[in-house]
Amino acid sequence: MSDARHPRPTAELFPESLQLSTKQRELLDLLQTFPGGARSSDLATVLGMHVNTVRGHLDELIARGAVHATTAPAVGRGRPSLIFQVRVPDNRAIAREYISLVEVLAEMVVGEESPSPEAMDKAREIGRAWARRMSDSGAGVETIQDALDVLTARLRELGFDPALLAVDDSDHVDIHLQACPFVTDQGRPSLVVCAMHEGFLQESMGSAPVTLNLRPFHPAGMCTVVSRPEAV
Repeated sequence: MSDARHPRPTAELFPESLQLSTKQRELLDLLQTFPGGARSSDLATVLGMHVNTVRGHLDELIARGAVHATTAPAVGRGRPSLIFQVRVPDNRAIAREYISLVEVLAEMVVGEESPSPEAMDKAREIGRAWARRMSDSGAGVETIQDALDVLTARLRELGFDPALLAVDDSDHVDIHLQACPFVTDQGRPSLVVCAMHEGFLQESMGSAPVTLNLRPFHPAGMCTVVSRPEAV
């Protein structure tokens, strides 16, 4: 339950959290194209639906907290119209904002574009602290297979599109990262951010007997997480 002393968590407004039907999601997507909001009649015209059907879907979206309605300024006689506006955020805008924020913070805390080994170690420690804050410190992860299962699931959840590949008769396992949430139109992330992710993933391994290293931008078009059994 949200604490009434501060704003509602934005994550509760994500469409994935609202469990919308196909028609509700379609209506919500359309309403997001109207920055100033829209009348139910406007939406009905675009969708080719009866206005009463659209109003029913809007009522459901309001009940779920995804949409709110305001009264339009009265013009002449008659009942004033309702203007419906989306409360759901634009996930892409959120991602762009926080990616740039992380880059700025990383550079201010750790250092320049070509960081020293000491700065990279500091970035990894930040990543480990990040994993602990996220309760992702690998509790209950004790075997190599468990570690790989946790690692690939976490990477997929975070948007890295992992592909697990056994190499050299399982001497080590490479996980190719085919996407990265920190790659933007402006280019690739700094190595400081990569080191923070490496620390995060290392902390996620818990007590499993495995060492893990991240090879940024290798091979071309991907990054690679290399995991090896620890020497006995």
